[in-house]
Amino acid sequence: MRNKLYAVLTGDLVKSSQMSPEQSVFAMKSLRQLAKKFESVHQDSTIGELDTFRHDSWQWLLAKPELALRAALFMRAGLRSLSDKSAKIKFDTRIAIGTGTVENIVEHSISDSRGDAFSRSGKALDAMQKDSRLTYATESNIEADQWLGGGLVPLLDCLVTKWTTIEARTVYGALMEWTQEKIAEQWPNLSNSEERLTRQAVWDSLSRAHWNTIQGTLEFVEAKIKESYEACHEQTQASELAIDKSKP
Repeated sequence: MRNKLYAVLTGDLVKSSQMSPEQSVFAMKSLRQLAKKFESVHQDSTIGELDTFRHDSWQWLLAKPELALRAALFMRAGLRSLSDKSAKIKFDTRIAIGTGTVENIVEHSISDSRGDAFSRSGKALDAMQKDSRLTYATESNIEADQWLGGGLVPLLDCLVTKWTTIEARTVYGALMEWTQEKIAEQWPNLSNSEERLTRQAVWDSLSRAHWNTIQGTLEFVEAKIKESYEACHEQTQASELAIDKSKP
């Protein structure tokens, strides 16, 4: 679609230089699997597959930009849920979200695609502050991008970064749209020292992670982004139509 807006998520592993080759490979493979799981929950939301390059970087294209923040939290919660205390490894990824048009899409190698969304996402990752893990590019003139990048996303990043591994796992289950019973049933046994959670323990963990507030925020953001992007698209079409009519 002409002038359609997309979202691009560009990321890299946190402290990848401290990982063993096996841990790095596992983390990157997990990110690709997480992208497929997100698509299974939100069908037709992504284009192609998550693309990985170098040993610690990745890029992902969303056809539904209103889901970009949810997708970012999904990736961070999912990856952090795989951290294993007994192995002394804590997985996480930095993520920069950029929205805009895309001129060329290479589905089998997303990082070879081109467009404003890709440029904004890449630049935002390069400019990310040292202690940040999540950022939203504010280069566009779309109102929603401004208040997301300027305030809401940095605040949400502070909250997410403080999640424990257990909290990340329960939030990941909630983002998979599982019931609390299923989250408990699906609890991974990553080490002999870890026990599966009870339904009450899942509820307590979600409460500590402020899941209800985050869920309400995501729903509010998605509605506002969709409204803002649709308005921007209509204005662009109207402007182009006016230019076409003015031509001799």
